[in-house]
Amino acid sequence: MGIRPQSHYARGQARRERLLDATAELIASRGLEGVTHRAVAAAAGLPASTTSYFFASMDELIGAAVTRIADGVLEATRDLVADAPTADGAASAPDYVDQLIDVLIASKETLIRAQFEAYLATSRRPELVEPVQRIVQALEDAAESMFVALGAPDARLAGRELVAMVDGFALQRLAHPRPDDRAVLRDALRRLIAAHLDEASARS
Repeated sequence: MGIRPQSHYARGQARRERLLDATAELIASRGLEGVTHRAVAAAAGLPASTTSYFFASMDELIGAAVTRIADGVLEATRDLVADAPTADGAASAPDYVDQLIDVLIASKETLIRAQFEAYLATSRRPELVEPVQRIVQALEDAAESMFVALGAPDARLAGRELVAMVDGFALQRLAHPRPDDRAVLRDALRRLIAAHLDEASARS
């Protein structure tokens, strides 16, 4: 008797996750204004009434989908923060840059599009402010950890600059992808890191 409620709960969770994944895909392809209960249910392969069963409103559904994206970024950056190079291991910084690029731009394009759609919508949808800020903060924390370990004099500023550079680059890639994008970004990030470390050397 105790197994049936668990099984029912697991099925419910699976349906909820399908709805959130479908919502993220629709945000990426249609923008937030193009997301409807019917479109989400159809994309998830579920009955039209399913969305209203799990979510009281479209705002709640969209907020949950963006939160899911934020949680994915947080999970990816936790390992990255743990692997930040040590102060006496500056040679590992280039490898760390490659890992950072993986976290920042190697995600599915649909998720990147959904992320930027959420960024743009925060002025119109207050419920998105918190999850969007968590995305930005997680990325900045990961970058800051690297700069702290490498001895940059203003690690927080350096981290913000790095993430701003990558966000701008990722947004541009959506409009105009080029085969050397990763190499160009890698070079730009290494120059940024070198500039902050040179500042540290000049102060010592």
